[in-house]
Amino acid sequence: MDEPLRDPDLDAPERTTFRALIDGEEIGGGTLTLRAEDDRTFVQEIEGQAFGRLSGSAVVRFRRRGGDLIAESQALDIKDKDRHVLTEEASFRDVQVPQIGGDIAGYPRPMVPAPALALAFRTLPLKEKAKFVPRLWLAAVVHWPLDVRVEKKERIEVPAGRFEAFRIRLRPSLVDVAQALDELSATVVPPVIAHVAVEPAGRLLRLSFPTGPARTDPTGLLEATELR
Repeated sequence: MDEPLRDPDLDAPERTTFRALIDGEEIGGGTLTLRAEDDRTFVQEIEGQAFGRLSGSAVVRFRRRGGDLIAESQALDIKDKDRHVLTEEASFRDVQVPQIGGDIAGYPRPMVPAPALALAFRTLPLKEKAKFVPRLWLAAVVHWPLDVRVEKKERIEVPAGRFEAFRIRLRPSLVDVAQALDELSATVVPPVIAHVAVEPAGRLLRLSFPTGPARTDPTGLLEATELR
C-alpha cells in the first residue's frame, strides 16, 4: 500500500454504535463517527465505556489533499471513573522521528494510526483476495506494516441487521524481518478478524480480536448495533 487513504467525501457524518463482548459476555459499548470537519480536515472519533468504570475517546484527524487523507494528529484519553489512566497526543505531519536502523525521518505518507483502521476499511478498494500492507502507527514513534487480507464474502448477522460482508484477516507483517518468521507468526499469533459491509460500502460491522497472545485466551468482540 503505497498511497494514502482515499477521501470518502461523505455527504453527512456516519455514526456506528457498537457493543463490546469478551468470551460472549457484554462488557460495554461505544460509538464510531466519521465526518468531514471542513474542506481541509477529516475526523474519526471513537467514544466508549467498559466494565462499568472505564471510559475513553480517540480522535484522529486527517488532512484532506487532492482526494487523499494524510494522517495529521491523534488525541487519546482513557479514564477509570474520574481519574486519567492515559492521556496522549501525537502529531504526524512536519515532524522527524527515529526509524529502525538509527536514522530519523518523517512518517510514511500512507501511514494509518491504529484507531483509524475503521476509516481505512471505509476507503480501501475491497474485493475478494485483495491484499494491503499499510504502515500502522501503534504508539510513541512506532509504526509497523500490517498484513490485511480480504478472505471472502459471507452473510453475517449482527444486532444492526443481516449483511453481506467481506471477511478480512489482519496480523503484523514480519516479511521485512524474515520470510520464515512471518510464516511462523501466521500460524502462532491469533489473528484479528474484521467483517466489513459490502453495502453500505466499507462500514465496519464486526471485529473479533484476541485478548492475549495465547490461542486459549478469550476472544474479544465488537458488533454493530446501529448504523446511522
